[in-house]
Amino acid sequence: MCSQPARIHSVEAPIVRPPGFFPNLAFMELLSHLLSTDPASPRLTVYNENTGARLDFSAITLDNWASKVGNMLLEELDLDEDSTIAIDLPVSWQAAVIVFGALATNIDVIFGSAEADAVFTAPGRFEANSSNGDVILVSDDPFGRGVVESGGDLPEGAVDFGPTVRFYGDQFFNPTRALPDIVDATGVTPKARVLSTGWSDWASFTSQVLAPLAAGGSAVVVAGLADTVRLDQIAENEKVTERL
Repeated sequence: MCSQPARIHSVEAPIVRPPGFFPNLAFMELLSHLLSTDPASPRLTVYNENTGARLDFSAITLDNWASKVGNMLLEELDLDEDSTIAIDLPVSWQAAVIVFGALATNIDVIFGSAEADAVFTAPGRFEANSSNGDVILVSDDPFGRGVVESGGDLPEGAVDFGPTVRFYGDQFFNPTRALPDIVDATGVTPKARVLSTGWSDWASFTSQVLAPLAAGGSAVVVAGLADTVRLDQIAENEKVTERL
């Protein structure tokens, strides 16, 4: 029998501020269409069936994370629009927010282990990626703690994603494009809540996460093993309107 997962409502990037709370606060254009209409509702919900975690991310939270990751890409890793990052991570909220940071900075993304200017990967994949560029290790801690903070060891030369990204500001002042101008959401029902079981490449990440958000909707992603009964249960609980 499948047990109900622990409900972890959100993983907030530090210093989350709603629109209007500070009169001079500016949000980047990337998610402006969501921030201007419904900034607080869940836009990305990620289940990890292996750990029992469920995490919600509002447009505000995603904007904060995109800003932090974007600032880290530019300032910590010294990347630019001509750079490419590889994301060699399991389906997770961490992988998703790294993509949003790359979109903010107009940096290309490759999924999987590949030669790139920087590679975001799991601690156990360090050796496999050590020759592919700067290596940033991302723990699977549901609250976003770093490798060392969650009890692991950081190999020499690796960057610990958790504490590093936390250092950077939650506002991004460089020009960005709006997500609907980046992603073709043709065929996606406006404001749909879309359930999927995890991406494997850029095309599947786009259809499962980016396109629903570009259309003003939201995404529910289930990582790990889940049978049909479990997926039906999640779909009902999350008020899903479409399934991929």
